Amino acid sequence: MRTTLDLPDDVLRLAKIAAIERGSSLRQLVIDALRHELQPEPLARRVRITAPLIALAPDAPARTLAPDAIKQLDEAAQADAEQAKSDALHR
Repeated sequence: MRTTLDLPDDVLRLAKIAAIERGSSLRQLVIDALRHELQPEPLARRVRITAPLIALAPDAPARTLAPDAIKQLDEAAQADAEQAKSDALHR
């Protein structure tokens, strides 16, 4: 299919140079660039953590936790999550 693109001169010049350096045509460079740009993003790039890792009460004082205390909190949270999952399966 044919189409016409109106590109700025500097972009077209850079594209032509890139095509020559790659040993391909301008057409192939544009096809490759569009395919690359239009492919879906990997899932890992879309996921963002938006919640705090350790939930605190809104009025909780700010404090510094030692690594052992953080580990204990994490283990307790994992145990609670596993228990909740187990309870949900047995309902």
